[in-house]
Amino acid sequence: MLKTTLKCSLLIASLALVGCAGNKQIQSLDDKATYNKPRTLQNFDDYVRFLKVKAAGQGVSASVLNAQNNIRYIQKAVDLDRQQAGKIKKRDPSAPPVANPNGTTNYLNRVLTNNKVDVAETRYWEQLPQLEKASKRFGVQKEYLLALWGMESSFGYYQGNYDVLSVLATLAFDGRRESLFSKEFIVAMKMLERDHIQRHKMLGSWAGAMGQTQFMPSSYLSYAADGNGDGEKDIWKNHYDVFASIANYLHTVGWNDKLPWGVEVTLTQYIPLEAGGIEKGKARSLRQWQNQGVMLKSPTAQESQKLTALSSADLWLVRPDREAGRAFLVSNNFRTILDWNKSNYFAVSIGMFADRIQQRIGN
Repeated sequence: MLKTTLKCSLLIASLALVGCAGNKQIQSLDDKATYNKPRTLQNFDDYVRFLKVKAAGQGVSASVLNAQNNIRYIQKAVDLDRQQAGKIKKRDPSAPPVANPNGTTNYLNRVLTNNKVDVAETRYWEQLPQLEKASKRFGVQKEYLLALWGMESSFGYYQGNYDVLSVLATLAFDGRRESLFSKEFIVAMKMLERDHIQRHKMLGSWAGAMGQTQFMPSSYLSYAADGNGDGEKDIWKNHYDVFASIANYLHTVGWNDKLPWGVEVTLTQYIPLEAGGIEKGKARSLRQWQNQGVMLKSPTAQESQKLTALSSADLWLVRPDREAGRAFLVSNNFRTILDWNKSNYFAVSIGMFADRIQQRIGN
């Protein structure tokens, strides 16, 4: 431990000298190295230097690292993170899970309002060229691109105005999810290294999610796309890039534009809760699920058409509220949305939002 600490101190010192030493090589620091000093505000700047040395070990140049000054501790980010953590109810792990029959309905009533659908319809016609270009290039239906845009940033309105490096360093320093936020800090440095954006424009949410897509830095490097061929991937202001980036994400993780997300169903026979879930081995055909008493809840023209499209696909039974609540038969596209956000509630809301957009636009 002493050897690692000494090595870290020497590397931090070398980083501080690089601004005067030109192209002097910075030694790398093992990615598994830990910061062992007290997490007091007096040590925050020292912790930032520690993260910079880790970034140097992953190829970020000294010139970029030394140019990133004024990385501040953001107390508001810590407060919001702890508030979010407090919403996760603690319970005895040996106790059985509690069914919540109104969970899905309450969530949808909160996030999928008539006003949001009205705005989506307006934005659809305003952004149709950008939506069509991304949809054709990546093979993702336009209504899903619009639904994710609307849910993530309220159609670009809520992007956040926090300095991304500052909130990532703050949340890493706080320690609750240090592994996540320290890695995202380093990836944000890589974005600057690769000249994707200037530091003063790298703004995002209190947790470091950026732009109209609310991508974390790692998602930006993996999925951000240039939608209009100008050589940039501007998820903050350029709608061609925004929709291309959303579409590229879904396409990359397995989207199939021949399939809807799923349908709401009712269970006319008892099905063990364990039979549901999105694990690969739990997929069944539509006929197999129907033989077990799974039936379409609302046989409208739209739902019946969707069910026909799902007739030859692998399907999973999803019950977000456990035994007492609503149930859905979903395609792999639903599982793809879960790659974006690992919440069944969120994935259902995106699917239903896309359905309502499709109803409005008449495609």
